Amino acid sequence: MTGAGDHEGFDDDVHPDRARPDSGLHDADHGPGHSPRPAAMALAGLSAAFGMIGVSIGFATVLGVTATAAGGSDTSGMGAMMVSAVSSLVLGLLLIVGAVLLWRAKRASLVVIGAGVTLLALSSATRMVLDSLTFISVVGTVFSLLALVVMGYLMTSRDVREHVREGVPLRLR
Repeated sequence: MTGAGDHEGFDDDVHPDRARPDSGLHDADHGPGHSPRPAAMALAGLSAAFGMIGVSIGFATVLGVTATAAGGSDTSGMGAMMVSAVSSLVLGLLLIVGAVLLWRAKRASLVVIGAGVTLLALSSATRMVLDSLTFISVVGTVFSLLALVVMGYLMTSRDVREHVREGVPLRLR
């Protein structure tokens, strides 16, 4: 005789989020072991990573110019560097905000990340025109352009559009 609480082998009453890994229940949109929305996760990761790099570089440059000025050295020739540092800070923050919005599946995320990618493309193009040609500037520009192409491709992918349309935030499993 079985009691009312005995449901051996029945997982019908288990919520999918609390299901045991071996229960056979999985996300309806994805098969077992399939990462949910890999393109959205990749775009959020790239956006956050480039945003952190931009904020770090911008902050370090602003700090260095400020320290140079506080030390009594002439900073009159560093105007372009300050503009570049502040724009790097702003662009980095824009990309980080876009990554957070994408993670939360907000519709504005694609606009924010798109604006960041566009500004990063303009920055790369400006750097190609104005910077002196050195090995590191060429390598940096090539990697920036490759990253922009990948981010642009991910932004237009069906996976990312569905993620934003559904409005369900990403989760790490």
